[in-house]
Amino acid sequence: MVWDLPTRVFHWLFVAAIAGAFITGRQGDLFWHEIFGLAALGLFVFRIIWGLVGHKTARFSTFLAGPRRIWNYLKSLLHRRNAPTLGHNPLGALSVLALLGLMGSLAITGLWTGDDILYEGPLTPLAPDWATPAGRWHVILQDLILPLVGLHILALAVHHFVLKERLVQRMIHGGEGADTPPTTRRTRIGLCALVVCLTAAISLAALTPNY
Repeated sequence: MVWDLPTRVFHWLFVAAIAGAFITGRQGDLFWHEIFGLAALGLFVFRIIWGLVGHKTARFSTFLAGPRRIWNYLKSLLHRRNAPTLGHNPLGALSVLALLGLMGSLAITGLWTGDDILYEGPLTPLAPDWATPAGRWHVILQDLILPLVGLHILALAVHHFVLKERLVQRMIHGGEGADTPPTTRRTRIGLCALVVCLTAAISLAALTPNY
């Protein structure tokens, strides 16, 4: 199995959180925008933890690549000589880090965002002076969501139609090829950690002054 169950559940919940936060933000539905944003925060925290202690293919130490490896991978793509990668390839790793960093930054700035009229984030009362700069960065960063997601989808399309790699299917059923499949105990621990992170993050909504 390439992707363990906690990683796959995280992935699709993260997709839902990104889509939900983006759509509700555009609609001005602050309540659900906050819920989806807090869910993204919980998922972000989980992925950082799982990237350190999770299954082999989920660990950052396994898929993070330096400039030389990235350049060699790009050259192999241009000549269509790339070998299938167990887990994230070097470009996929960059995409993962970019989306994690962006959504983590958006979720964190959202905690302190406030306009003194319609909305205050869960932690705004703790540091009211941060509300304006946090809100400014929140707006700036949200404009990066569509370009990053678009590049991610484009890369998936290239892998599917050109390179004949079924990456989406792997993220659904796990794929095959890992030399050390995850144990049942590790899987349960991962799923429990995911639930705890999500629950703790979403619970921050109770601190929001407006609700």
